[in-house]
Amino acid sequence: MTAKTTDGEVVYNDSVIYMPYPGRMGRGKEMGRGPYEKSGLLRETSLPPLKTTHETFEFPYPYKYVTKDGKRTSELIHDELNVNVKLWYVPFGDFDGYEVIFYEDEKKLDLKTEWVWR
Repeated sequence: MTAKTTDGEVVYNDSVIYMPYPGRMGRGKEMGRGPYEKSGLLRETSLPPLKTTHETFEFPYPYKYVTKDGKRTSELIHDELNVNVKLWYVPFGDFDGYEVIFYEDEKKLDLKTEWVWR
């Protein structure tokens, strides 16, 4: 998920990885490639089939401090952000040319209005 201002400045960038995590021989952080290297699932973080998964990203809106009527207050630098969400399938764990994009959506987030991603 990437959030950019209307002039293209990136204010937030984060990602979440969904995959079963079978460590090689049940140890270490390297993923075993075949059933002969997997002794069991240590942690399940995959996307289950036919089930909706919700993810929440919280990021601070860019602001600056200004003085109004003798009081120091915060004021938004940008009222709008462009939010881009991509869901990739990366079969070998790295972006090496075999990845496939499943879903991509971009929306304009306006702080002046109520906003819900659907």
